[in-house]
Order: sequence, then C-alpha cells, then structure tokens
Amino acid sequence: MKWWVFILLPFHLLAQETYDNCVTVASQTYQVEYDADKEYFWSISNGQVVSTISNTITIQWPDSAGEYVISVYTTRFGCEGDTSHYQVVIESCPYLQIFVPNSFTPNEDNHNETFYVHGAGGVEIESMIIYNRWGEKIYETTSNEPWDGKNCQIGIYTYSIRTHNQHYTGQVSLIR
Repeated sequence: MKWWVFILLPFHLLAQETYDNCVTVASQTYQVEYDADKEYFWSISNGQVVSTISNTITIQWPDSAGEYVISVYTTRFGCEGDTSHYQVVIESCPYLQIFVPNSFTPNEDNHNETFYVHGAGGVEIESMIIYNRWGEKIYETTSNEPWDGKNCQIGIYTYSIRTHNQHYTGQVSLIR
C-alpha cells in the first residue's frame, strides 16, 4: 500500500511594491504566515538583509533602478514546502535630481573651488554655458565639466544648462 502525503502550507506575502529612486528607499519588512514546525529559507536577488527572524525578513533595497525578487521556501519535518516569490520594482526617478549652486570661491583653499551641477542628474548635462555681465560667452562644455573661474573677475555670472528634456538658467557669484 502506498501513501501520498500532501502538505498544503498557507503561504502569503504582501502585494508587489514599486518605488522610485528619487530618495533612499527605507528598509522594508516582509512576513509570511508563521508555523512553529517550519523552517524558513530566504533569498534575495539584491539588497542588503538587515535582519531575519524565521518568517520575517527586513531588507534595505539599493537606490539603483531595477527589479528585485525575494524568495522564501519552507521545510516541515524534513519535507520541502511551498516556495513563494515576491517582486520589488525600483523605477528611475521621473525628474532630474540636480542642485545648481549660487556661488563658488576659486581662491585655492581646496573648498568650493569650481562651479558644476551637483546631484544624480549631473550626468544628464548636455551643455553648460557661462556668460559674463555683458552677455559674452566665457565658458562652454558639453558635459558637467567644472568651471574653475580662472582669469575671471569677482562678480555675478549667468549660466545656461541643458539636459535632454530641460533647460535651467540662473546666476552664480564668483567670490575670491
């Protein structure tokens, strides 16, 4: 006589999550139903495990865009149980993250020596042009290459910065 034993395990993870990488994604905790007779085995495709307590895992996801998967399977009395997969999607930030400073001090003290675009969106710069107070072009680059202000007087300069889909203009003060 043959006996087939089927162990049906109630196994639930919360709904799929989607984030964007405009800000750091906070640590997230995931949990499945608990059974004292089960052993829980977790794996993640990326991210850093903050803590694991049997049926609960806390993960710090990376800031980079991508799809990440949490997998968990159980064993009970030496038999492998159900496996569950859960997907976390981190999308690219829908807007550029840039900061354009309003002044810089090229005075050779190794602090704030150059003018450039700060932030993750700095890699998206297609052109940056600096004009003096008479509207003359004094600096131009097709990237986020810093302007050092050499051979320029103390004063206020105008910048024009273009990315693939935005245009920024403003003023920057050169202070010595």
